[in-house]
Amino acid sequence: MTPRSALAWLVGVVFVAAACSSGTTASTAEPAKPANDAWRTTALVDTRSGETFTIDELKGKLVVVEPMAIWCSNCRIQQGEAAVALDRLDDPNLVYLSVDVDPNERAGDLAAYADGSGFDWAFVVATKEVARSLAATFGDQILSPPSTPLILVGPDGGVVDQHFGIRSADDLVELFSQHLP
Repeated sequence: MTPRSALAWLVGVVFVAAACSSGTTASTAEPAKPANDAWRTTALVDTRSGETFTIDELKGKLVVVEPMAIWCSNCRIQQGEAAVALDRLDDPNLVYLSVDVDPNERAGDLAAYADGSGFDWAFVVATKEVARSLAATFGDQILSPPSTPLILVGPDGGVVDQHFGIRSADDLVELFSQHLP
């Protein structure tokens, strides 16, 4: 091997070693937070009251999460059925959340929609992180408001039901009653 080729070989070995040793090792890297937890752990703001909360903080109650959009006529129908069901049950251990997943809609418009429709539960605008987390956990269809998705989180914090399609007030009363604490 000539001195020139030996030098080239040594420089190559140094570059390869440097490339292989860059980055963090598993023992020093912080563990990544699972993407599907953001929908539970991200602070949500009720557009009407300004109250901030997370779904995890509602543990001990039945939490109904309804991904929706202002423009969605199916959502308005489902919300009308939900309003009747919520009035019938009138249970403080039942929390209904309408989560606007349209990235173009704003909190003020959502609050005006809720107030103008006479809906008295929490309406929140999903952040990109929350929307992505919902899709990662439940599939992309969860971000399609016309499919009228509904997620039920039981008092223990586990998902107890998920479905698509409009449900009548009677069906909702029966469903919610099965899972109330």
